[in-house]
Amino acid sequence: MKQPSTYYHAKTCTKKIQVHQGGTRSGKTWSLLNVLIELCYQNENAQMVITIARKTYPALRASVMRDFYTILNDEGIYNQSHHNKSDGTYILYGNLIEFISVDQPQKVRGRKRDILFVNECNEISREDWRQLLLRTTYKTFIDYNPSDEYHWIYDDVLERDDVAFFKTTYLDNPFLEQNIIDEIERYKETDENYWRIYGLGERGV
Repeated sequence: MKQPSTYYHAKTCTKKIQVHQGGTRSGKTWSLLNVLIELCYQNENAQMVITIARKTYPALRASVMRDFYTILNDEGIYNQSHHNKSDGTYILYGNLIEFISVDQPQKVRGRKRDILFVNECNEISREDWRQLLLRTTYKTFIDYNPSDEYHWIYDDVLERDDVAFFKTTYLDNPFLEQNIIDEIERYKETDENYWRIYGLGERGV
């Protein structure tokens, strides 16, 4: 089955840091979650720690966390006994998946991990990013819509030699319904900057 482009980018990339910039509904988050789930399966009982982070917990719970558990349920691999809802953790094939918000400094500075995924990374501060990265030993994934004309991601991250940069749009998602495509493409005529960011996946101006 054909997958969104981000899925193949993430699976084949060997760089330490992967940057996935894109427009709305390009399949970035969904694809990265699938890649992390497959990594857990391929490294069963490796006791890896995978941190999935976003700026605030309500945003985390309503987006990437909901997608994660939807995927597990759709694949028939969700196990309630492995889900600690109070701690925001899940044991998947012997590996720990933890969901954290970076608006609580003790969570950012006090934890080590093997793999980091920062969803909507442009929401967090440069200091949060540095602290998270310092405590990540193996691989880091970030995704975001490029709504900012200027951002520390462009200066501090994209210029590194251990970074792979990928840009995707709604056209890279084969599962997108036509009515959603039509809605996105309306912005070609109604809002040039919105179309640039959320349609073309390019930096806002």
